[in-house]
Amino acid sequence: MAGYKEPPNGGWRAWSQVLASFLTNFCTLGLSNSFGIFQAFYEHEVLSSYSASNISWIGTTMGFLLSIFGAVSGFLYDRGHVRRLMYAGTFLSIAGLLGTSFAEQYHWVFLSFGVVLGFGCGAMFVPSIAIVQNYFSTRSALANAIASSGSSIGGIVYPILFRQLHDRVGFPWTVRIFAFINGILLMTACLLFKPRKMVKEADRAAEEGELDETRISQRPHNKKPWCGWVLLLFGIIAMGINIGVDVPLFFVPTFVRMRLMLSPQVADSLLAGINGGSFLGRIFFAWCAQNAGALIIWQFSILGACVLLFCWFLVWDLAGIIAFVIVYGFFMGGLISVVPNSLKSIFPDPEVFGARLGFVEAFQGLGFLVGPPIAGAILETSAGYMGVSMFTGSLYVVAFLLVGFFTWGKYIGRLVSKKDQREDPDSGIAPQRMPAGTGEN
Repeated sequence: MAGYKEPPNGGWRAWSQVLASFLTNFCTLGLSNSFGIFQAFYEHEVLSSYSASNISWIGTTMGFLLSIFGAVSGFLYDRGHVRRLMYAGTFLSIAGLLGTSFAEQYHWVFLSFGVVLGFGCGAMFVPSIAIVQNYFSTRSALANAIASSGSSIGGIVYPILFRQLHDRVGFPWTVRIFAFINGILLMTACLLFKPRKMVKEADRAAEEGELDETRISQRPHNKKPWCGWVLLLFGIIAMGINIGVDVPLFFVPTFVRMRLMLSPQVADSLLAGINGGSFLGRIFFAWCAQNAGALIIWQFSILGACVLLFCWFLVWDLAGIIAFVIVYGFFMGGLISVVPNSLKSIFPDPEVFGARLGFVEAFQGLGFLVGPPIAGAILETSAGYMGVSMFTGSLYVVAFLLVGFFTWGKYIGRLVSKKDQREDPDSGIAPQRMPAGTGEN
């Protein structure tokens, strides 16, 4: 963060933001990562007359809105409206889950879970990630991994809790209990979030501490948050990854029940296993990114996930699917959690980081929207799971090659820094050359 006051990199205020982000990720992306339990439930019970592809549109719409709304919430975050976004998102999330508990027709499930819950999660997700980046620099990879691991923990808890509660109180009350849990956790996160002002070195002697939201929202924004083709290419790569990343999360429960002929309890446990592997991957790859560079680690995790996706259709027994979900989840944790740090290594300017992250999240949302429905449509053809494996694995081959452009492109950092200097010639910040593949400044 050249030219800006060094973030605290520790202390209660900084780590409380990590905790708040963890809770938000638990309730937003953690629930999205658990849609496989809803997919299997709707396929076999309430919406059994609809195809797997049609049902998957409910979950992908929720994930799409979670990401695409990041383009708006990221901009509002940069303007200082963190708490407003959090309170609005909390209300919509609770309302969406309560509506889902009463819905028994496709269009009402789609509206409640897909649309209302999607907008609620979208209002909170990008700000919860961006705020951590403004409190950490040298330890941002670790802080971001801990915060984003909330989605993995949520992906473990929700499937197990769903099976335990569903067998006792039924589906409607299970979802209402989810709403109650999310309400408590999200309100806690609302109280913990504290926006941090970005003070330039020239102003350090004149200003110290945090700004309130009103003062932040009134500061001028002279810089454009977009950096042309470089940011666009990064977004396209993220979109390609997201087309395939959640396909196993959606269809492993169905795969286990229909192809391996195992019980629903095993299917839900394996879905939790993917998210458990993801938790370990987030922590491990964050440590690696801190030492080797975020972009290199991102590329490596994409390669690992690519190999696993190509091998998915070869699984025919319980031991094979256990190995697949754990190892795939491990690499999935890396390729998701390292995205903010990879973006930050190319675009380090903290004043517009929220908007740029939201821009990338919008591309990820597009990928998430179409990925599982395409996979569901392939499953209904003669290609089956082999076709799904080839489709998702091929996407990751392309993503691996494109990330290599950033990893080994020695002039990328210089191009971006020159662009920023031209946009803000009076900033007093000299262009910074960034070695390819570097992680934190």
